Amino acid sequence: MAETTIEKKKPSLPTMRWQWLLGMFLKPRKTLRKVLAEDKAVWLTPLLVLSVLIILAVLVAAPIQKQIIQSGSNTPENFQYWTSDEQNAFLQAQASQTSPLFLYVFPVLSRLSGCWLTWLLTSSLLHLVITLRGSRSSRVGASNLAAWSMTPLILRVVVEVLVVLFARRLIANPGLSTLIPSDAAGFKSYLRSLLSVVDLYYVWHVVLLLIGSIPLSGLSKGKAVSSALTAVIIMLLLLGIPGFLKAVFSKIPSTGGYYFF
Repeated sequence: MAETTIEKKKPSLPTMRWQWLLGMFLKPRKTLRKVLAEDKAVWLTPLLVLSVLIILAVLVAAPIQKQIIQSGSNTPENFQYWTSDEQNAFLQAQASQTSPLFLYVFPVLSRLSGCWLTWLLTSSLLHLVITLRGSRSSRVGASNLAAWSMTPLILRVVVEVLVVLFARRLIANPGLSTLIPSDAAGFKSYLRSLLSVVDLYYVWHVVLLLIGSIPLSGLSKGKAVSSALTAVIIMLLLLGIPGFLKAVFSKIPSTGGYYFF
């Protein structure tokens, strides 16, 4: 009896494409065509760069945040009218915020998880919506497109790092969050959190996603763009949730913005 052997394919690691990073800024359409031409995972490069920059952003922001907390410049309005017990509870909570756990560990973990969750949910939603519209594109293709369309967000983090380093301040009201008062409550608080995500870099990210969705899906231009927009809107609504929950459950004023990452 002839013996047959079954070869098990080992899952391949994502391929790095460092040369595409510059191309996404100089020749985005051409670079996106290269991304979508790949039938294997090439999504790691932009996410890895984003992750490293996020860690750097936390490291440079931590001393400024500690200084703000220790100076008491972020005390809430009418703090002087609080009872002594409420003031003591607030000051004790503030003191705990200056520990390395709150200045470095938690911010790094939350922002990194936000970065990777944003990519995962965006690619999943995009693949789901275009599949429901009749596309037969691969899941890997959607993951690659979602990751490389996030390249403009690299610039966002770079600008954040430069502002902290040279202006010695944190970005307190990112995006369009200034359109809603900082003391807003209820739905307005959610709307403020949602608007904080929307800036030039996010719009750039959406444009790249829309451009890439047409060749990715193989659908008509109208179907592809409307499908991608549906995924973007759902994702944007989800991105507003973390900042909203933070505003609702945290009585300690934040020294930063609502950026998910």
